[in-house]
Amino acid sequence: MSGATKGRRFEHEVRELFQKAGFSVIRGAGSKGEILEEKVDLVATKRTRQNKFTCFLTIVGVQCKVREV
Repeated sequence: MSGATKGRRFEHEVRELFQKAGFSVIRGAGSKGEILEEKVDLVATKRTRQNKFTCFLTIVGVQCKVREV
């Protein structure tokens, strides 16, 4: 199995964990770009609190790495 295949599989596993925790997740296929000067594979967001005047949003940038141990 290639390194890219292992990496993609791991990204999908991490995405599922965030989704089960109530996050909306976007996967950046290829993830060669940068967000706030950081390379990220997944961006997870979750509305944590909302009332009449404010809305709090949690944003998580995730970089997934697979290496042989």
